[in-house]
Amino acid sequence: MTRFHVIAILAAFLGATAVVLGNLTAFALVVAAFLIIAGFGVALPQWRLFGPFICQGTASKRCVALTFDDGPDPRSTPALLDLLRAERVPATFFCIGRNVTAQPELTARFVREGHLLANHTYSHSNATNFFGVEKLVEEMTRTQSAIRDAAGVTPAFFRPPMGLSNPRVFKAATAVGLRVIGWTARGFDTQCSTPHRIVRRILRGVEPGAIILLHDGKIPADRLLATVKLLLAKLRERGYECVRLDTILT
Repeated sequence: MTRFHVIAILAAFLGATAVVLGNLTAFALVVAAFLIIAGFGVALPQWRLFGPFICQGTASKRCVALTFDDGPDPRSTPALLDLLRAERVPATFFCIGRNVTAQPELTARFVREGHLLANHTYSHSNATNFFGVEKLVEEMTRTQSAIRDAAGVTPAFFRPPMGLSNPRVFKAATAVGLRVIGWTARGFDTQCSTPHRIVRRILRGVEPGAIILLHDGKIPADRLLATVKLLLAKLRERGYECVRLDTILT
């Protein structure tokens, strides 16, 4: 039973009690509170409202995991990979299936250079959070196949687009054999912002075991590189080592 189920049962009990007592105001307040909590649960993975969202790794060492969403993008990903190789930093890439299909060679490069590939749906639709379980399974399965065909590996992790979730996301992920990943710290780098501001936001949430969310898809290459260079320098100043997601979760 998830936290959502507990809250739903409690809300149903309180709502029914309010109806029996004839207190419509109390009933309306219960309904409003339930909807507000559910809404925050959809948008905040750290609440783990609908299932076992993994937002933090092992905190026994000063390690963090760099994760990048929405690639591979031929306009920015190759330069990022060059930087990570030069810095000897492994990362985890949550790939969009259709991008993998369009860029199989670039996808294969991730694995050749020691990075971890993960699932970020096939289409990255803005309507993903409204999909039924069957459609979600199809999106995840198509991406699994695309990554396997391009790079010869089968992902074990899934991050929903924009981090939005609901009970169906966890049912579908379980059916496909994927663990659902959130984040500890993010820089909102898809918004118009400077590298310094992005890094400052990330560093506020960094702690041992942190999962850091960035994007390599649809991000200008110069801003992406400046952001990652600055972030790596700041992390090293604080004594952090960057590792892959599968390493930080063991």
